[in-house]
Amino acid sequence: MSRFVIICLFYIIYSEAVAQDESQTNNLISNIIEDFLESTDAENFDYNTIFENLNHYYENPLNINEATENDLKELYLLNEIQVNDFLTHRTQFGNFLSLYEIQAIPSWDMGTIKNVSPFLRCEVAASDFNLDFRDALRNGTSTLFLKGKRILEQRKGFTTDANGNRPYLGDPNHLYVRYRYEFGQLFKAGITMEKDPGEQLFGGTSKYGFDFYSFFLYARNINKTFSIVSLGDYAVSMGQGLILHNDFGAGKSSFVMNVKKAGRMIRPYSSVNEVNFFRGAGTVINLGRSWQAAAFFSYKPIDATVVRDTIENSDFDAFGSIRFDGFHRTESEVANKNSIHQTNAGLKLEYKLRNFKIAANGLYTGFDAPLIRDEALYRKYLFNGKKLVNASVDYSWRLRNLTFFGETAMSDNGGMAQIHGVLMGLDRRVDVSAVYRNYDPDYQVLNANAFAESSQPVNEKGFYLGMELRPFKSITVSTYVDLWSNPWVAYRRDAPADGKEFLIKLAYTQKRKMDFYIQYRYERKQLNTSNENIIDFPEYQTLQRLRLHVSY
Repeated sequence: MSRFVIICLFYIIYSEAVAQDESQTNNLISNIIEDFLESTDAENFDYNTIFENLNHYYENPLNINEATENDLKELYLLNEIQVNDFLTHRTQFGNFLSLYEIQAIPSWDMGTIKNVSPFLRCEVAASDFNLDFRDALRNGTSTLFLKGKRILEQRKGFTTDANGNRPYLGDPNHLYVRYRYEFGQLFKAGITMEKDPGEQLFGGTSKYGFDFYSFFLYARNINKTFSIVSLGDYAVSMGQGLILHNDFGAGKSSFVMNVKKAGRMIRPYSSVNEVNFFRGAGTVINLGRSWQAAAFFSYKPIDATVVRDTIENSDFDAFGSIRFDGFHRTESEVANKNSIHQTNAGLKLEYKLRNFKIAANGLYTGFDAPLIRDEALYRKYLFNGKKLVNASVDYSWRLRNLTFFGETAMSDNGGMAQIHGVLMGLDRRVDVSAVYRNYDPDYQVLNANAFAESSQPVNEKGFYLGMELRPFKSITVSTYVDLWSNPWVAYRRDAPADGKEFLIKLAYTQKRKMDFYIQYRYERKQLNTSNENIIDFPEYQTLQRLRLHVSY
Protein backbone atom coordinates (compact mmCIF):
# COMPACT_ATOMS: atom_id res chain seq x y z
CA MET A 1 0.00 0.00 0.00
CA SER A 2 1.43 3.35 -1.00
CA ARG A 3 2.36 5.56 1.91
CA PHE A 4 2.27 8.77 -0.11
CA VAL A 5 -0.33 11.42 0.48
CA ILE A 6 -2.94 11.33 -2.30
CA ILE A 7 -5.22 14.30 -2.56
CA CYS A 8 -7.78 14.46 -5.35
CA LEU A 9 -9.53 17.79 -5.48
CA PHE A 10 -11.40 19.14 -8.51
CA TYR A 11 -12.31 22.81 -8.81
CA ILE A 12 -13.94 24.76 -11.63
CA ILE A 13 -12.76 28.36 -11.43
CA TYR A 14 -14.65 30.65 -13.73
CA SER A 15 -12.59 33.75 -13.10
CA GLU A 16 -10.29 35.35 -10.55
CA ALA A 17 -13.19 37.38 -9.17
CA VAL A 18 -15.36 34.31 -8.74
CA ALA A 19 -12.53 32.52 -6.98
CA GLN A 20 -12.12 35.46 -4.60
CA ASP A 21 -15.86 35.54 -3.87
CA GLU A 22 -15.85 31.79 -3.25
CA SER A 23 -13.00 32.18 -0.78
CA GLN A 24 -14.96 34.87 1.06
CA THR A 25 -18.03 32.63 1.04
CA ASN A 26 -16.09 29.71 2.53
CA ASN A 27 -14.76 32.04 5.22
CA LEU A 28 -18.31 33.15 5.99
CA ILE A 29 -19.53 29.56 6.34
CA SER A 30 -16.52 28.71 8.51
CA ASN A 31 -17.24 31.68 10.79
CA ILE A 32 -20.86 30.59 11.26
CA ILE A 33 -19.86 27.06 12.22
CA GLU A 34 -17.00 28.24 14.43
CA ASP A 35 -19.34 30.56 16.31
CA PHE A 36 -21.95 27.84 16.76
CA LEU A 37 -19.45 25.25 17.99
CA GLU A 38 -18.00 27.72 20.50
CA SER A 39 -21.46 28.58 21.78
CA THR A 40 -22.99 25.14 22.26
CA ASP A 41 -22.35 21.90 24.09
CA ALA A 42 -23.77 19.82 21.22
CA GLU A 43 -21.44 16.87 20.75
CA ASN A 44 -22.84 15.60 17.46
CA PHE A 45 -23.14 18.80 15.46
CA ASP A 46 -22.86 17.93 11.77
CA TYR A 47 -21.19 20.92 10.12
CA ASN A 48 -21.25 19.18 6.72
CA THR A 49 -24.97 19.90 6.48
CA ILE A 50 -24.67 23.67 6.57
CA PHE A 51 -21.58 23.61 4.34
CA GLU A 52 -23.40 21.61 1.67
CA ASN A 53 -26.56 23.65 1.91
CA LEU A 54 -24.82 27.00 1.55
CA ASN A 55 -22.54 25.71 -1.19
CA HIS A 56 -25.67 24.61 -3.06
CA TYR A 57 -27.14 28.10 -2.83
CA TYR A 58 -23.81 29.62 -3.82
CA GLU A 59 -23.79 27.57 -7.02
CA ASN A 60 -27.56 27.94 -7.52
CA PRO A 61 -28.50 31.35 -6.05
CA LEU A 62 -32.00 31.74 -4.67
CA ASN A 63 -34.31 33.92 -6.77
CA ILE A 64 -35.63 36.55 -4.36
CA ASN A 65 -38.86 36.87 -6.38
CA GLU A 66 -39.63 33.16 -5.93
CA ALA A 67 -38.11 32.49 -2.50
CA THR A 68 -40.50 31.10 0.10
CA GLU A 69 -40.24 31.47 3.85
CA ASN A 70 -38.62 28.03 4.15
CA ASP A 71 -36.16 28.78 1.34
CA LEU A 72 -34.92 31.88 3.16
CA LYS A 73 -34.62 30.05 6.48
CA GLU A 74 -32.56 27.28 4.88
CA LEU A 75 -29.80 29.84 4.29
CA TYR A 76 -29.19 29.94 8.08
CA LEU A 77 -28.09 33.57 7.67
CA LEU A 78 -31.40 35.30 8.38
CA ASN A 79 -33.35 35.43 11.61
CA GLU A 80 -37.14 35.30 11.84
CA ILE A 81 -37.59 39.08 11.88
CA GLN A 82 -35.41 39.52 8.81
CA VAL A 83 -37.36 36.84 6.93
CA ASN A 84 -40.67 38.45 7.90
CA ASP A 85 -39.45 41.90 6.83
CA PHE A 86 -38.33 40.47 3.49
CA LEU A 87 -41.72 38.87 2.80
CA THR A 88 -43.58 42.00 3.96
CA HIS A 89 -41.49 44.20 1.66
CA ARG A 90 -42.18 41.95 -1.34
CA THR A 91 -45.90 41.85 -0.57
CA GLN A 92 -46.19 45.63 -0.18
CA PHE A 93 -44.01 46.74 -3.10
CA GLY A 94 -44.25 43.79 -5.49
CA ASN A 95 -41.42 41.77 -7.00
CA PHE A 96 -37.88 43.04 -6.67
CA LEU A 97 -36.44 44.83 -9.70
CA SER A 98 -32.83 44.53 -8.58
CA LEU A 99 -30.81 42.72 -5.94
CA TYR A 100 -29.76 46.14 -4.61
CA GLU A 101 -33.34 46.65 -3.45
CA ILE A 102 -32.74 44.41 -0.44
CA GLN A 103 -30.94 47.39 1.13
CA ALA A 104 -34.39 48.90 1.71
CA ILE A 105 -35.52 46.04 3.99
CA PRO A 106 -35.65 47.53 7.53
CA SER A 107 -33.83 44.87 9.58
CA TRP A 108 -31.20 44.02 6.96
CA ASP A 109 -28.01 45.75 8.09
CA MET A 110 -24.80 45.98 6.08
CA GLY A 111 -23.37 42.81 7.61
CA THR A 112 -26.48 40.80 6.76
CA ILE A 113 -26.55 42.10 3.19
CA LYS A 114 -22.87 41.32 2.69
CA ASN A 115 -23.27 37.79 4.06
CA VAL A 116 -26.43 36.82 2.21
CA SER A 117 -25.83 38.47 -1.19
CA PRO A 118 -23.62 35.67 -2.64
CA PHE A 119 -26.55 33.26 -2.26
CA LEU A 120 -29.23 35.42 -3.91
CA ARG A 121 -30.19 36.51 -7.43
CA CYS A 122 -32.98 38.65 -8.86
CA GLU A 123 -34.97 37.39 -11.85
CA VAL A 124 -38.56 37.44 -13.06
CA ALA A 125 -40.62 34.91 -11.08
CA ALA A 126 -41.71 31.82 -13.01
CA SER A 127 -45.44 31.20 -13.27
CA ASP A 128 -45.26 27.39 -12.98
CA PHE A 129 -43.47 25.75 -10.07
CA ASN A 130 -44.56 22.14 -10.73
CA LEU A 131 -41.89 19.54 -11.44
CA ASP A 132 -41.57 18.12 -14.95
CA PHE A 133 -39.57 14.88 -14.61
CA ARG A 134 -38.53 14.82 -18.27
CA ASP A 135 -37.16 18.32 -17.91
CA ALA A 136 -35.45 17.40 -14.65
CA LEU A 137 -33.67 14.39 -16.15
CA ARG A 138 -32.53 16.26 -19.27
CA ASN A 139 -31.56 19.67 -17.94
CA GLY A 140 -30.13 19.05 -14.49
CA THR A 141 -26.57 19.63 -13.35
CA SER A 142 -24.12 17.08 -11.96
CA THR A 143 -21.44 17.66 -9.33
CA LEU A 144 -18.72 15.18 -8.40
CA PHE A 145 -16.50 15.88 -5.41
CA LEU A 146 -13.52 13.67 -4.53
CA LYS A 147 -11.36 14.18 -1.48
CA GLY A 148 -8.46 12.29 0.00
CA LYS A 149 -6.47 13.08 3.13
CA ARG A 150 -3.73 11.41 5.10
CA ILE A 151 -1.80 12.56 8.16
CA LEU A 152 1.93 12.02 7.64
CA GLU A 153 2.75 11.51 11.30
CA GLN A 154 2.11 7.92 12.32
CA ARG A 155 -0.55 7.72 15.00
CA LYS A 156 -0.76 5.21 17.81
CA GLY A 157 -3.56 3.16 16.24
CA PHE A 158 -1.39 2.36 13.22
CA THR A 159 1.70 1.33 15.22
CA THR A 160 2.57 -2.38 15.10
CA ASP A 161 3.36 -4.13 18.39
CA ALA A 162 5.97 -6.84 19.05
CA ASN A 163 3.62 -9.53 17.76
CA GLY A 164 3.03 -7.76 14.47
CA ASN A 165 -0.47 -6.60 15.38
CA ARG A 166 -1.93 -3.12 15.40
CA PRO A 167 -5.28 -1.79 16.72
CA TYR A 168 -6.54 -0.29 13.44
CA LEU A 169 -7.47 -2.74 10.71
CA GLY A 170 -7.23 -0.35 7.76
CA ASP A 171 -4.86 2.21 6.28
CA PRO A 172 -4.52 5.88 7.42
CA ASN A 173 -6.25 7.32 4.34
CA HIS A 174 -9.46 9.32 4.66
CA LEU A 175 -11.51 9.06 1.45
CA TYR A 176 -14.70 10.92 0.59
CA VAL A 177 -16.79 10.80 -2.60
CA ARG A 178 -19.98 12.76 -3.24
CA TYR A 179 -22.08 12.90 -6.40
CA ARG A 180 -25.16 15.10 -6.74
CA TYR A 181 -27.62 15.65 -9.57
CA GLU A 182 -29.87 18.69 -9.26
CA PHE A 183 -32.60 20.37 -11.24
CA GLY A 184 -32.96 23.72 -9.49
CA GLN A 185 -34.86 23.38 -6.22
CA LEU A 186 -37.33 20.84 -7.61
CA PHE A 187 -35.39 17.59 -8.00
CA LYS A 188 -32.24 16.25 -6.36
CA ALA A 189 -30.47 12.90 -6.27
CA GLY A 190 -27.15 11.94 -4.78
CA ILE A 191 -24.83 9.38 -3.30
CA THR A 192 -22.15 9.83 -0.64
CA MET A 193 -19.33 7.41 0.24
CA GLU A 194 -16.77 7.71 3.02
CA LYS A 195 -13.92 5.80 4.61
CA ASP A 196 -12.42 7.12 7.84
CA PRO A 197 -8.71 6.70 8.68
CA GLY A 198 -8.14 3.22 10.07
CA GLU A 199 -11.13 1.66 8.30
CA GLN A 200 -10.70 -0.99 5.63
CA LEU A 201 -11.50 -0.47 1.94
CA PHE A 202 -12.66 -3.25 -0.41
CA GLY A 203 -11.87 -6.20 1.77
CA GLY A 204 -11.92 -7.50 5.29
CA THR A 205 -14.74 -5.81 7.17
CA SER A 206 -15.69 -3.60 4.17
CA LYS A 207 -16.68 -6.13 1.53
CA TYR A 208 -18.61 -3.55 -0.49
CA GLY A 209 -15.88 -0.95 -0.68
CA PHE A 210 -16.42 2.12 1.48
CA ASP A 211 -17.43 1.86 5.11
CA PHE A 212 -20.39 4.26 4.76
CA TYR A 213 -22.85 4.81 1.92
CA SER A 214 -25.73 7.28 1.75
CA PHE A 215 -28.23 7.72 -1.12
CA PHE A 216 -31.26 9.91 -1.69
CA LEU A 217 -33.94 10.92 -4.21
CA TYR A 218 -35.83 14.11 -3.43
CA ALA A 219 -38.58 15.93 -5.34
CA ARG A 220 -40.58 19.08 -4.61
CA ASN A 221 -43.85 20.40 -6.04
CA ILE A 222 -44.64 17.24 -8.00
CA ASN A 223 -48.24 18.44 -8.30
CA LYS A 224 -50.78 20.38 -6.25
CA THR A 225 -51.08 17.52 -3.76
CA PHE A 226 -47.53 16.26 -3.19
CA SER A 227 -45.32 19.06 -1.94
CA ILE A 228 -42.33 16.85 -1.04
CA VAL A 229 -41.42 13.21 -1.72
CA SER A 230 -38.16 11.82 -0.35
CA LEU A 231 -36.70 8.32 -0.77
CA GLY A 232 -33.52 6.93 0.73
CA ASP A 233 -31.77 9.05 3.35
CA TYR A 234 -33.42 12.20 4.65
CA ALA A 235 -33.58 14.51 7.67
CA VAL A 236 -36.70 15.62 9.53
CA SER A 237 -37.50 18.66 11.67
CA MET A 238 -40.59 19.19 13.81
CA GLY A 239 -41.60 22.27 15.76
CA GLN A 240 -38.94 23.67 18.07
CA GLY A 241 -37.08 20.38 18.31
CA LEU A 242 -38.59 18.99 21.52
CA ILE A 243 -39.29 15.60 19.92
CA LEU A 244 -37.31 15.67 16.66
CA HIS A 245 -34.89 17.92 14.83
CA ASN A 246 -31.93 16.40 12.96
CA ASP A 247 -30.94 19.56 11.16
CA PHE A 248 -28.69 22.52 11.94
CA GLY A 249 -30.53 24.08 14.88
CA ALA A 250 -30.89 27.46 16.49
CA GLY A 251 -29.26 27.96 19.87
CA LYS A 252 -27.16 30.31 21.93
CA SER A 253 -24.62 32.16 19.82
CA SER A 254 -23.67 35.67 18.78
CA PHE A 255 -26.55 35.45 16.29
CA VAL A 256 -28.77 36.47 19.19
CA MET A 257 -32.03 36.61 17.20
CA ASN A 258 -31.66 33.09 15.76
CA VAL A 259 -33.47 31.32 18.58
CA LYS A 260 -36.50 30.04 16.66
CA LYS A 261 -36.12 26.78 14.78
CA ALA A 262 -37.56 26.74 11.30
CA GLY A 263 -37.10 25.24 7.88
CA ARG A 264 -38.46 22.50 5.67
CA MET A 265 -39.81 19.49 7.56
CA ILE A 266 -38.24 16.89 5.24
CA ARG A 267 -35.02 17.53 3.35
CA PRO A 268 -32.49 15.30 1.56
CA TYR A 269 -29.54 14.01 3.55
CA SER A 270 -26.09 13.74 1.99
CA SER A 271 -23.74 14.27 4.91
CA VAL A 272 -21.39 11.77 6.57
CA ASN A 273 -22.85 11.67 10.07
CA GLU A 274 -23.76 7.98 10.26
CA VAL A 275 -26.49 8.32 12.91
CA ASN A 276 -28.38 11.60 12.70
CA PHE A 277 -30.68 10.83 9.75
CA PHE A 278 -33.54 8.57 8.67
CA ARG A 279 -33.56 5.92 5.93
CA GLY A 280 -36.79 5.07 4.18
CA ALA A 281 -39.48 7.33 2.75
CA GLY A 282 -41.17 10.60 3.67
CA THR A 283 -43.74 12.89 2.10
CA VAL A 284 -45.50 16.21 2.67
CA ILE A 285 -49.04 16.49 1.28
CA ASN A 286 -51.23 19.55 0.74
CA LEU A 287 -54.78 19.04 2.02
CA GLY A 288 -56.35 22.18 0.70
CA ARG A 289 -55.49 25.83 1.11
CA SER A 290 -54.69 25.84 4.84
CA TRP A 291 -54.01 22.21 5.77
CA GLN A 292 -50.84 20.20 5.26
CA ALA A 293 -49.88 16.70 6.43
CA ALA A 294 -46.56 14.90 6.57
CA ALA A 295 -45.62 11.28 7.18
CA PHE A 296 -42.38 9.33 7.20
CA PHE A 297 -41.06 5.85 7.94
CA SER A 298 -37.48 4.77 8.58
CA TYR A 299 -35.73 1.48 9.25
CA LYS A 300 -31.95 1.32 9.52
CA PRO A 301 -29.13 -0.39 11.40
CA ILE A 302 -27.19 1.62 13.97
CA ASP A 303 -24.00 1.16 15.94
CA ALA A 304 -24.50 0.31 19.60
CA THR A 305 -22.59 -0.93 22.61
CA VAL A 306 -24.14 -4.35 23.04
CA VAL A 307 -24.55 -6.20 26.33
CA ARG A 308 -23.80 -9.88 25.79
CA ASP A 309 -25.30 -12.66 27.90
CA THR A 310 -22.53 -15.17 28.52
CA ILE A 311 -24.72 -17.34 30.77
CA GLU A 312 -27.42 -17.99 28.15
CA ASN A 313 -24.78 -17.98 25.38
CA SER A 314 -26.88 -15.64 23.25
CA ASP A 315 -25.53 -12.88 21.03
CA PHE A 316 -26.97 -10.13 23.21
CA ASP A 317 -29.96 -9.28 25.33
CA ALA A 318 -29.71 -5.49 25.27
CA PHE A 319 -27.55 -2.53 24.36
CA GLY A 320 -26.19 0.11 26.70
CA SER A 321 -25.74 3.09 24.39
CA ILE A 322 -25.84 4.27 20.80
CA ARG A 323 -22.47 5.03 19.21
CA PHE A 324 -22.39 8.35 17.36
CA ASP A 325 -18.78 8.54 16.16
CA GLY A 326 -19.23 6.29 13.09
CA PHE A 327 -15.74 4.77 13.43
CA HIS A 328 -15.13 1.11 12.49
CA ARG A 329 -11.36 0.88 12.81
CA THR A 330 -10.79 -1.78 15.48
CA GLU A 331 -12.27 -5.22 16.01
CA SER A 332 -14.43 -3.97 18.88
CA GLU A 333 -15.76 -1.05 16.82
CA VAL A 334 -16.53 -3.40 13.93
CA ALA A 335 -18.34 -5.74 16.33
CA ASN A 336 -20.66 -2.87 17.34
CA LYS A 337 -21.32 -1.85 13.72
CA ASN A 338 -24.99 -2.18 12.70
CA SER A 339 -25.63 -4.31 15.79
CA ILE A 340 -29.09 -2.82 16.46
CA HIS A 341 -31.95 -1.92 14.14
CA GLN A 342 -33.95 1.24 14.74
CA THR A 343 -37.47 1.91 13.45
CA ASN A 344 -39.00 5.39 13.31
CA ALA A 345 -42.39 6.55 12.14
CA GLY A 346 -43.81 10.04 12.36
CA LEU A 347 -46.87 12.10 11.50
CA LYS A 348 -47.55 15.82 11.37
CA LEU A 349 -50.79 17.72 10.73
CA GLU A 350 -50.50 21.48 10.27
CA TYR A 351 -53.07 24.24 9.94
CA LYS A 352 -51.69 27.45 8.49
CA LEU A 353 -53.06 30.91 7.84
CA ARG A 354 -51.14 33.90 6.57
CA ASN A 355 -49.62 34.86 9.94
CA PHE A 356 -50.50 31.89 12.13
CA LYS A 357 -49.84 28.18 12.14
CA ILE A 358 -50.34 25.34 14.59
CA ALA A 359 -49.32 21.71 14.22
CA ALA A 360 -49.69 18.38 15.99
CA ASN A 361 -46.66 16.06 15.86
CA GLY A 362 -46.13 12.42 16.71
CA LEU A 363 -43.01 10.23 16.70
CA TYR A 364 -42.51 6.51 17.33
CA THR A 365 -39.06 5.06 18.00
CA GLY A 366 -38.42 1.34 18.34
CA PHE A 367 -35.42 -0.98 18.63
CA ASP A 368 -35.10 -4.72 18.09
CA ALA A 369 -33.46 -5.00 21.52
CA PRO A 370 -34.00 -3.01 24.71
CA LEU A 371 -31.82 -0.05 25.64
CA ILE A 372 -30.58 -0.52 29.22
CA ARG A 373 -28.29 2.22 30.53
CA ASP A 374 -26.01 1.94 33.54
CA GLU A 375 -27.43 2.91 36.92
CA ALA A 376 -25.74 6.29 37.39
CA LEU A 377 -28.00 8.59 39.43
CA TYR A 378 -28.19 11.29 36.76
CA ARG A 379 -29.53 8.67 34.30
CA LYS A 380 -32.41 7.68 36.59
CA TYR A 381 -35.13 9.26 34.42
CA LEU A 382 -33.58 8.64 31.00
CA PHE A 383 -35.35 6.32 28.57
CA ASN A 384 -34.80 2.58 28.89
CA GLY A 385 -36.66 -0.03 26.86
CA LYS A 386 -37.56 -0.96 23.29
CA LYS A 387 -40.27 1.55 22.38
CA LEU A 388 -40.76 5.28 22.92
CA VAL A 389 -43.62 7.52 21.78
CA ASN A 390 -43.47 11.32 21.79
CA ALA A 391 -46.17 13.83 20.89
CA SER A 392 -46.23 17.61 20.74
CA VAL A 393 -48.08 20.71 19.62
CA ASP A 394 -46.15 23.65 18.17
CA TYR A 395 -47.28 27.08 17.04
CA SER A 396 -46.10 30.31 15.45
CA TRP A 397 -48.03 33.60 15.33
CA ARG A 398 -46.88 36.81 13.69
CA LEU A 399 -48.62 39.94 14.95
CA ARG A 400 -47.23 43.07 13.29
CA ASN A 401 -43.67 43.39 14.60
CA LEU A 402 -44.02 40.49 17.08
CA THR A 403 -43.53 36.78 16.40
CA PHE A 404 -44.67 34.33 19.07
CA PHE A 405 -43.58 30.69 18.88
CA GLY A 406 -43.38 27.61 21.03
CA GLU A 407 -43.92 23.90 21.52
CA THR A 408 -45.28 21.67 24.29
CA ALA A 409 -44.30 17.99 24.24
CA MET A 410 -44.96 14.81 26.20
CA SER A 411 -43.30 11.40 26.32
CA ASP A 412 -45.30 8.22 26.90
CA ASN A 413 -44.21 8.06 30.56
CA GLY A 414 -45.97 11.38 31.26
CA GLY A 415 -42.89 13.61 31.28
CA MET A 416 -43.42 17.11 29.86
CA ALA A 417 -41.29 19.71 28.10
CA GLN A 418 -42.24 23.15 26.86
CA ILE A 419 -40.59 26.14 25.23
CA HIS A 420 -42.11 29.53 24.39
CA GLY A 421 -40.54 32.60 22.88
CA VAL A 422 -41.12 35.95 21.24
CA LEU A 423 -39.17 37.95 18.67
CA MET A 424 -39.74 41.70 18.72
CA GLY A 425 -38.80 44.23 16.07
CA LEU A 426 -39.06 47.30 18.28
CA ASP A 427 -37.52 49.67 15.76
CA ARG A 428 -35.56 49.68 12.52
CA ARG A 429 -32.48 49.64 14.75
CA VAL A 430 -33.57 47.43 17.67
CA ASP A 431 -34.60 43.75 17.78
CA VAL A 432 -35.25 41.74 20.96
CA SER A 433 -35.66 38.00 21.54
CA ALA A 434 -36.90 36.19 24.65
CA VAL A 435 -37.18 32.45 25.32
CA TYR A 436 -38.61 30.58 28.31
CA ARG A 437 -38.07 26.83 28.68
CA ASN A 438 -39.16 24.24 31.23
CA TYR A 439 -38.07 20.64 30.69
CA ASP A 440 -39.06 18.02 33.28
CA PRO A 441 -36.35 15.65 34.60
CA ASP A 442 -38.52 12.66 33.59
CA TYR A 443 -39.20 13.85 30.04
CA GLN A 444 -37.82 11.16 27.73
CA VAL A 445 -36.65 11.77 24.17
CA LEU A 446 -34.01 10.41 21.79
CA ASN A 447 -34.03 12.60 18.67
CA ALA A 448 -34.52 16.09 20.10
CA ASN A 449 -32.44 19.17 19.39
CA ALA A 450 -34.10 22.07 21.20
CA PHE A 451 -32.90 25.35 22.68
CA ALA A 452 -31.12 24.31 25.88
CA GLU A 453 -27.92 24.61 27.87
CA SER A 454 -27.40 20.84 27.71
CA SER A 455 -27.52 18.58 24.67
CA GLN A 456 -31.08 17.33 25.33
CA PRO A 457 -34.23 19.19 26.49
CA VAL A 458 -34.52 17.44 29.86
CA ASN A 459 -34.04 18.51 33.49
CA GLU A 460 -33.75 22.23 32.80
CA LYS A 461 -35.52 25.51 33.43
CA GLY A 462 -34.29 28.74 31.95
CA PHE A 463 -34.89 32.21 30.55
CA TYR A 464 -32.99 33.83 27.69
CA LEU A 465 -33.04 37.49 26.64
CA GLY A 466 -31.20 38.75 23.56
CA MET A 467 -30.92 42.12 21.82
CA GLU A 468 -29.48 43.36 18.55
CA LEU A 469 -28.78 47.07 18.07
CA ARG A 470 -27.94 48.71 14.75
CA PRO A 471 -27.09 52.35 15.60
CA PHE A 472 -25.55 52.75 12.13
CA LYS A 473 -25.84 50.75 8.92
CA SER A 474 -22.32 49.38 9.30
CA ILE A 475 -22.31 48.78 13.08
CA THR A 476 -24.13 46.03 14.98
CA VAL A 477 -24.13 45.36 18.72
CA SER A 478 -25.38 41.92 19.78
CA THR A 479 -25.87 40.79 23.37
CA TYR A 480 -27.71 38.15 25.38
CA VAL A 481 -28.07 36.87 28.92
CA ASP A 482 -29.25 33.35 29.79
CA LEU A 483 -30.17 32.06 33.25
CA TRP A 484 -30.86 28.37 33.85
CA SER A 485 -31.12 25.70 36.55
CA ASN A 486 -31.18 21.89 36.78
CA PRO A 487 -33.91 20.68 39.20
CA TRP A 488 -32.37 17.18 39.32
CA VAL A 489 -28.78 15.92 39.28
CA ALA A 490 -27.05 15.99 35.90
CA TYR A 491 -23.81 14.91 34.28
CA ARG A 492 -20.92 16.39 36.33
CA ARG A 493 -23.47 17.79 38.80
CA ASP A 494 -24.20 15.60 41.83
CA ALA A 495 -26.90 17.97 43.10
CA PRO A 496 -29.41 20.44 41.63
CA ALA A 497 -27.42 23.30 40.11
CA ASP A 498 -27.73 26.56 38.21
CA GLY A 499 -25.76 28.83 35.93
CA LYS A 500 -25.75 31.98 33.85
CA GLU A 501 -24.18 33.18 30.63
CA PHE A 502 -23.60 36.59 29.09
CA LEU A 503 -22.32 37.66 25.67
CA ILE A 504 -21.70 40.97 23.94
CA LYS A 505 -20.35 41.49 20.43
CA LEU A 506 -19.51 44.68 18.55
CA ALA A 507 -19.25 44.27 14.77
CA TYR A 508 -18.23 46.76 12.09
CA THR A 509 -18.65 45.97 8.39
CA GLN A 510 -17.56 47.86 5.31
CA LYS A 511 -19.00 46.39 2.14
CA ARG A 512 -16.29 44.61 0.12
CA LYS A 513 -13.59 46.14 2.33
CA MET A 514 -13.37 45.08 5.94
CA ASP A 515 -14.98 42.99 8.68
CA PHE A 516 -14.15 43.66 12.31
CA TYR A 517 -15.66 42.42 15.55
CA ILE A 518 -14.75 42.03 19.18
CA GLN A 519 -16.69 39.56 21.31
CA TYR A 520 -16.73 38.80 25.04
CA ARG A 521 -18.45 35.79 26.62
CA TYR A 522 -18.87 35.14 30.35
CA GLU A 523 -20.22 31.87 31.79
CA ARG A 524 -20.61 30.86 35.43
CA LYS A 525 -22.15 27.50 36.38
CA GLN A 526 -22.05 24.87 39.10
CA LEU A 527 -20.01 21.74 38.39
CA ASN A 528 -18.52 18.95 40.44
CA THR A 529 -15.04 19.56 41.81
CA SER A 530 -12.18 17.08 41.96
CA ASN A 531 -13.08 16.38 45.60
CA GLU A 532 -13.01 12.64 46.25
CA ASN A 533 -15.62 12.77 49.04
CA ILE A 534 -18.65 10.51 48.71
CA ILE A 535 -20.87 13.55 48.18
CA ASP A 536 -19.32 16.06 45.82
CA PHE A 537 -21.42 19.20 45.96
CA PRO A 538 -21.17 21.35 42.80
CA GLU A 539 -19.23 24.58 43.06
CA TYR A 540 -19.36 27.63 40.81
CA GLN A 541 -16.82 27.68 38.01
CA THR A 542 -16.25 30.64 35.70
CA LEU A 543 -15.22 30.72 32.07
CA GLN A 544 -14.40 33.93 30.18
CA ARG A 545 -13.53 34.26 26.49
CA LEU A 546 -12.46 37.25 24.43
CA ARG A 547 -12.23 37.12 20.65
CA LEU A 548 -10.94 39.73 18.21
CA HIS A 549 -11.47 39.27 14.48
CA VAL A 550 -10.28 41.42 11.57
CA SER A 551 -10.49 40.56 7.87
CA TYR A 552 -9.66 42.95 5.07
